[in-house]
Amino acid sequence: MKRWIQSGMTVLLAVLFVLMSGFRTQTIIHDDGSETQDVLKVAATAQGQESLKSDADEFQKRNYMVMDYSNDNGEGFRALKTITNEGANKSSVDRVVHKTHDGLLCTTYYIDYAYTPQSIAELRWGKPMPENGVDLEYIVSFPSGTGVTCNSTKADEQGSTYMWRLRNDVPSAIRLQATVWHKLFIYIALLLIILWVLIVFFMEHKRRNVISWKQAAHLRRLEGLFLLIPLCIVAYMGYEYYVGTHITAGSLAKVSQQQQEELVERREEDKKVQEADTRPEIATDDADTTDMKTEIADIAGALRRLNQSYQNGELTGDEARRQARDLIQQMESLKQGSTGLSQANQEIIRQVLGRLLREANRIGQGDASRSLQNATNQQGNDTGAADTAGTPTKSQHAGTEQNDSHSRSDAGEATTVTEGE
Repeated sequence: MKRWIQSGMTVLLAVLFVLMSGFRTQTIIHDDGSETQDVLKVAATAQGQESLKSDADEFQKRNYMVMDYSNDNGEGFRALKTITNEGANKSSVDRVVHKTHDGLLCTTYYIDYAYTPQSIAELRWGKPMPENGVDLEYIVSFPSGTGVTCNSTKADEQGSTYMWRLRNDVPSAIRLQATVWHKLFIYIALLLIILWVLIVFFMEHKRRNVISWKQAAHLRRLEGLFLLIPLCIVAYMGYEYYVGTHITAGSLAKVSQQQQEELVERREEDKKVQEADTRPEIATDDADTTDMKTEIADIAGALRRLNQSYQNGELTGDEARRQARDLIQQMESLKQGSTGLSQANQEIIRQVLGRLLREANRIGQGDASRSLQNATNQQGNDTGAADTAGTPTKSQHAGTEQNDSHSRSDAGEATTVTEGE
């Protein structure tokens, strides 16, 4: 292919990368063996941009670096994640391209992936964003000089960048085999071979000028030993060339091993994302429970004071019943407001409010002494039970004895305050 045609295709492909579709993911293979995944998502409409916020949060929870991004196709975000060479030997950064060999002279990458409508969800890449007739543009970039064999639909061989335009309604196969040659180590190996051969030639020249037969035989043995070094280097280079340019059973076994490791990593990531999603709910539930048990303590104190005033004759039966009805309305409202709490907290709060409701209904009905006795005896228990209403949630989700001790401390403080009143 003529040079001006190659240059034109390179410029055209670079322009296409700038004007990407709504969803593109690019995996960049670096010279040192590290890998970077660059995910780009943009939308032209405000509704689409709003839906991308949840995807951006999802990538951030999976340890991606997320930043705002915009191009001619709309606005959205970019998510970047990089793993080291050691990490790339264990698993792939994008779960698609796998490293099958990592030697001194070359590194081999292999892709044999079947793209289906479920692939985007399985790879944890968020929601599909179809645009320009495709659902996803998948790109792999290698260092310059990499030998690549693939079925890419658009390729920039000069820039070692290969792209697949994928559609959910057309299942496709992504196949690639790439060999990244480590030229520096190759040059060093060749230099060592030349150096040892020159040393052997020098020893041979010296041997021919030696008069002693024994010394000449000794030099001949040394020449043979010295020749083993370049032969070993050549043999190793042949081995590297073979495993670097061929997919063997060992290569496939390594891919399978990496896929198993990726499944474990995916489960751990999903667990972290789930914990991050439930943590705000737990905090909200604990805050609501704390506010509610404070209101219960206030109602219980008001009920106790009402009982005392009624027994001492400071209030008539009608006045006591009217104030009791106000407290009952507050307790009913509090019971309705507990629907947003966890099931365990709801059950405890309903039990506490049920006892307080029974005591309020007795006031002004000729059973003042019993009401006072029950209110006095139940006061500390009700307040303590209300204070410990948040404990099941904390012990269930936090699982630490420190939270339990805080709950018991809160209950003691609330009981002391109420009895003081």
